[in-house]
Amino acid sequence: MFTRIRQWLLPPDFEGEEDKTRIAALLNTILWIFILAASLYGILSPIEPEMRSRRLFIIVPFVLAMLLMKQLVNWGYVRFTGNFVVFFLWLTLTGAMLFGADYNNPAFMGYLVVVVCAGLILSPRATLAWSIFSILTNAVIIGLGQRGILPQSISVTPPLAFLAAQTMYIVTSTFLLIQTLRKIDESRAKAQQELNERRRAEADREEVIKELESKNAELERFTYTVSHDLKSPLITIGGFVGLLEEDARSGNTDKFKKDVERIREAKDKMHRLLDELLELSRIGRLMNPPSNIAFAQIVDEALALTRGRLMAGNVQVDIGKNLPAVKGDHSRLVEVVQNLIDNAAKFTGDQPTPRIQIGLFENQGEKAFFVSDNGLGIDPAFHERVFGLFDKLDPKSEGTGVGLALVKRIVETHGGRIWVESAGKGKGSTFYFTLPIVEYQSAARVPA
Repeated sequence: MFTRIRQWLLPPDFEGEEDKTRIAALLNTILWIFILAASLYGILSPIEPEMRSRRLFIIVPFVLAMLLMKQLVNWGYVRFTGNFVVFFLWLTLTGAMLFGADYNNPAFMGYLVVVVCAGLILSPRATLAWSIFSILTNAVIIGLGQRGILPQSISVTPPLAFLAAQTMYIVTSTFLLIQTLRKIDESRAKAQQELNERRRAEADREEVIKELESKNAELERFTYTVSHDLKSPLITIGGFVGLLEEDARSGNTDKFKKDVERIREAKDKMHRLLDELLELSRIGRLMNPPSNIAFAQIVDEALALTRGRLMAGNVQVDIGKNLPAVKGDHSRLVEVVQNLIDNAAKFTGDQPTPRIQIGLFENQGEKAFFVSDNGLGIDPAFHERVFGLFDKLDPKSEGTGVGLALVKRIVETHGGRIWVESAGKGKGSTFYFTLPIVEYQSAARVPA
């Protein structure tokens, strides 16, 4: 219960709405000051017995109205409550003045409070409007008093002199308040800008940290994989060098030639591994200047480079129409498509009519190129693993296992992403990848 009371007494917090929260806190403070001041005035201020009922008639509705305003602030009606509080203050002060137009009535000075509250709660423009309105109210009340409609003032001060003094007070206060509010707004704007810049810097720092952690993890995997895969041909070479000595002593030339051939194969494999590792290390550091290239041209060049394998496997290739242009490194993007086509043609399995489809896929506003085949397929458990370095799902297959890792690095260097979808073994595979599109006409749909 005490927690709820405490929450009700405190200003509400509107998450994501800083200006609204600020005004609510200010309103909360102003309302409690008014409530406490009115209550203490009603209890402690001396007054003639015949005036007590009149004071009670003014103070009780005022306090109840302020409590209602507090509840409206808690409900989120901040702007409405701000306007109503300023209007209610003006109405209360004007009502008090109607009981007597004496220049010594303290309610006359209360209009300065109206102006100040309008500036703090609403806006500088509202401050100016309420200051003019308060001056006019002063003039009307003094005029009504002079005409005898309201009780006449017993003060010896001339009405015009009093009105001029009151006007000067309000105008001066309004000018100073508007200047102060403008300075406060400028300071808040500057502070908010600095806060936003700091948040952006922190976000950038977090992004850099995540990227470094990712790179470190990738480097660890890279180091382990390279050390493991490079050992294999070295062990092969070392083993067959020992056998060469035995074959030479025994004079077995046929076995000697086979051992030499095995050493040469191991040497060639290590050479390929080192070449592809060097190529992989260059991605992201030694890119050619980006240019706009028609994706259809990239596909044509990739097909020309893989024509031998496609003809040998009798693979049919279907290319989607109206492919857009992309922006990037021409030769690197050809490598991407070439590797994906070569990979699809390599794993056709026992498919009697192997087919590869290339096009553009569009789904919920995202556009991605695809290379799809009807070959062996990939088990869903290995969809991430296929992009790992030297990660060959079939150890007996040709190649070093660097191709898809190379493709992934090139795509990510261009700001895109790549993923594979396959229903499983024998269901074919589809590799999707995104690139910066600079011209878009119509998208080919992924075939059912």
